[in-house]
Amino acid sequence: MFMRYVTLAFAAWLLGVLPASALVNSGNPGGNRSAPTGVNGEPADPGFAYVGQLGAATGVYLGNGWVLTARNLPPKDLTVNGTTYPWDGVSDYKFPDAALRLYRLARWPDMPALSISSSTPGKGQLVVMVGAGRQAESQLTYWNVNRAAGDEWAWAEVPSRELGNTAGIVCTGDCGPSWGTNRISGFYPHPKLGALLVTDFSDGPPLGTDFEAQAVNYDTGGAIFAKTDDVWELAGIILTVTELYPGQPEVVRPEGKSLRIGSAVYGNLTLSVNLAPYRHRIMEITGLNAASAPRVAQDTAR
Repeated sequence: MFMRYVTLAFAAWLLGVLPASALVNSGNPGGNRSAPTGVNGEPADPGFAYVGQLGAATGVYLGNGWVLTARNLPPKDLTVNGTTYPWDGVSDYKFPDAALRLYRLARWPDMPALSISSSTPGKGQLVVMVGAGRQAESQLTYWNVNRAAGDEWAWAEVPSRELGNTAGIVCTGDCGPSWGTNRISGFYPHPKLGALLVTDFSDGPPLGTDFEAQAVNYDTGGAIFAKTDDVWELAGIILTVTELYPGQPEVVRPEGKSLRIGSAVYGNLTLSVNLAPYRHRIMEITGLNAASAPRVAQDTAR
């Protein structure tokens, strides 16, 4: 795999201009568009139905009308399970020390409160990622990359892994919820964006998973679920993508607009806000009762 294009510190500085888009997974490219089942190697459903579309981004429904998303996203109507619920036009709280935002809907789905983790996932721990961004093509794409081509590497698509030196997934133009898995590869504290979780889009062991996932366009505001005492809880909010490669296919910056990330290549990273340090404040603002939140059944996904 290539040397990384930018350092994590520099990437974190860029977070305001690198929105994450749709979630892709290399174990079932183009699939995983309905809740995981807990069979055939899939994890149990950690809360797929709580993740919805927030305009051209993602939001997570917490319960009692409250939505949690990324701080840079304005409050908007939230679409979950095919129904759109309007913002109440009043409730809106931006965290000053973390890239998080809470707001309330005028009406909301009849769903119990989502359990939020009070502990930080451990390094190497399995997580389920759910985003509502751009969908993926139904197969892996392989490239032979010439790194001697100057600042922008030359990427030639090839028909098989044997003919290439890297691989990844290209997105379509469609959007909608999908899920995948990854492992926590590191942690990154940022003075303005808060405590961040790092996941690495990996090809095989030791970090690679059966449904290896990476955020892409419009996944910002999506969910990271992790187990606490063998049950799934909401542990993070997807924020951005980093460690992009020079000339990476389908990564463009339209004039006057932010970067559009339409591919995931092995070695890209997803950065998410760790919710554990902010859980108490979330509960205070929303008034949600943690004791009423459901616990999701145990499963055997690796």
